[in-house]
Amino acid sequence: MDQCVTHPSKEQVRAYMLAREHARQPPPPPEEVRRQLGWQLAPPSPYSALVGLYLLPATFSHLAAQSMLDWCMVSLRAQFGRPERPN
Repeated sequence: MDQCVTHPSKEQVRAYMLAREHARQPPPPPEEVRRQLGWQLAPPSPYSALVGLYLLPATFSHLAAQSMLDWCMVSLRAQFGRPERPN
């Protein structure tokens, strides 16, 4: 689900750009640039799904509480309406 991206260092990118500047060739495809710089998706952590499942009840509870409060506010607004502002 969630994956981490490994990024090259600034020095690696600068060295790559200098080499590309002196090569005088069309730029390679993005996949080749990623391969040369070691820029790739890291495998997902097996614990990220467990954390999401662990937090699921809290997410549902938050949704239920928010829905209840919204429902109460709608009924209160319908009952009392907005007061008129004096001019």
